[in-house]
Amino acid sequence: MDEGKAQGAQDDVNFSRMMRVLLYGATVALLALSFAALAGVAFSRGTLAAVGVGVLIFLGAFATGSLLGFLFGVPRAMSHDGASEAAAAAAASAAAPPAPSPPSSEVTGPPAPPPAPQSPPARGARLLQSNTNLEKISDWLTTLLVGAGLAELHNLNDALLGFRQFLATTALVVVDAAGRPSAGILPAVGPILLVFGAATGFLYMYLNTRLVLVRMFHLIELLLANEGRLPAAQERAVKAFARADDTRGNFVREQFAAKKSWTVDDALSLMFDLLYKSDPQRVIDLGAELTATEAVNRPDYWYYLAAAFGQKMHRAEEGSEEWISARDNALDCARRAVAINSVYRERLWSISNPESSDNDLAPLRGDRDFLRIVGRA
Repeated sequence: MDEGKAQGAQDDVNFSRMMRVLLYGATVALLALSFAALAGVAFSRGTLAAVGVGVLIFLGAFATGSLLGFLFGVPRAMSHDGASEAAAAAAASAAAPPAPSPPSSEVTGPPAPPPAPQSPPARGARLLQSNTNLEKISDWLTTLLVGAGLAELHNLNDALLGFRQFLATTALVVVDAAGRPSAGILPAVGPILLVFGAATGFLYMYLNTRLVLVRMFHLIELLLANEGRLPAAQERAVKAFARADDTRGNFVREQFAAKKSWTVDDALSLMFDLLYKSDPQRVIDLGAELTATEAVNRPDYWYYLAAAFGQKMHRAEEGSEEWISARDNALDCARRAVAINSVYRERLWSISNPESSDNDLAPLRGDRDFLRIVGRA
């Protein structure tokens, strides 16, 4: 198994999970803060109401900054249309030197032009391209905002001063010593909260867009471009595994015999087929062929490998070197499957039941490490 690539995939999963937790946690905190601020303004007077107004100023600026951060951080899809590809192919053929014509003793007129090369369609060529309207809007708006902002930068001080005067005349939530309504220190801190909230919201959403949304866009582009297809070398290896299985009623071979290309899903179906036939070593060998593909990001890939190593434990003498190696690999694969999708805790636990017909991981039923992985420790 390629440990470097597997560890890289695991790091990507952990990073994506951490970013989701941070994003969801910050969103919940902001919503709670908004409701608390609204309640403070609506149902109280004095310091609590002033704090609520300040929080609302910050959140409003934060939302505006977040919108700007999103517009500035929208990733650009590297889309290629058919015309550009055709132009590139024409340029390449024009730059290529002409093929030498065979010698002839007769003059037969000017030589005929060589036929245009007929290139086969590219592997994974897409019939649909991504809609890039959001990118165009982002480009237009960011250009407009930067230009208008630089042109109006000299008016920023006047705008902040007007906002301060607005707070002084409308945010009368504090009662002074004479019993008259007042804005308190809100006119002084309001512009600061406005600028700070806009800057914080911009950075928050810009970083989330660049670190989270870009990964999601990239994944979708890969799915659309490749449709999960296997690279040529791995596809040949998977087909060889399918052809080597001469068992009558080979479900995978019969199901995908007419397909011109195999996908990651097809390869995983073959792994399951071999696993069902209790052929663990071939499942492991096939899994090794798929380490350079997107299969390593799939929890079922690691689940099947864990079951295959569990079958090897059944066949080895407990405590032997082969048994210990199979155990360590089974635990590692189970851990990776759960890290990608926690639902696989139950699936792994279910195949560790010695009384079940699917008892591939039965030797690990009482293993402390396995119990921690499946959440039973």
